[in-house]
Order: sequence, then structure tokens, then C-alpha cells
Amino acid sequence: LCLGYEDEKKNEKLPKPSLHARPSLVVEARSNVTLKCQAPSKNVTFILLKVNDSGYKQEQFSTEDEAEFHFTDLKLKDAGSYSCAYKTTASHEWSESSEHLQLVITVAHVCNPRTSGR
Repeated sequence: LCLGYEDEKKNEKLPKPSLHARPSLVVEARSNVTLKCQAPSKNVTFILLKVNDSGYKQEQFSTEDEAEFHFTDLKLKDAGSYSCAYKTTASHEWSESSEHLQLVITVAHVCNPRTSGR
């Protein structure tokens, strides 16, 4: 009889996930970007966190080993450092966080034709 084995398995440390940005980590304001979090197992709940913004979090359950977090019509306030984590149905604790990704939002400057030349 192996008492405690199931509890041990529930609390074992989960490997950290990976986080990637598509199309890029540097994107223009008002454009779109997708942050994709990938774990080593399927049927997990993912969470996306923004560093230094404790009020920001997005959770998503996935039957696959990844979740996509879509950002549309990006604003300057969306810039920052993001990380993700996950938990399985057997574990009650989140995995270690992924490496941080620094999302940079750029603003295109339009030249004013009236200021040139005359």
C-alpha cells in the first residue's frame, strides 16, 4: 500500500512553459500581436501575467499544450514585460513562470509637409 503517492504527484514541481510573440516583440500601435504560451502537457489552464501590474491577468483552459493570448488594436499601455504559467487538472499550484518577454509598442511619426522647405 503506497499512501501519499497521489499527493506527492499532485505537488511535484511543474517545468516552466515557454512564451513566444507573433509576429514580433516590436509592433506598431493599433496593430495586433499574439503571445503564445506552451507547456509540456495537454489539458492545462494557462495564465498570462504582466510584470509590475498585479491587476493584469488572463486565464485560458486548453485541451492542447498551448494557449494563444490575442492583443488587438495595441496601445502604448500594452507595452511591458509578460510571462505565463500553467497548472494541470491534478495540480493545485501554478508552474514556474516562463522567461519574461518584453513587448515594445512603436508609434509611426508622420512628417508634416508644411514644415519642409519654404
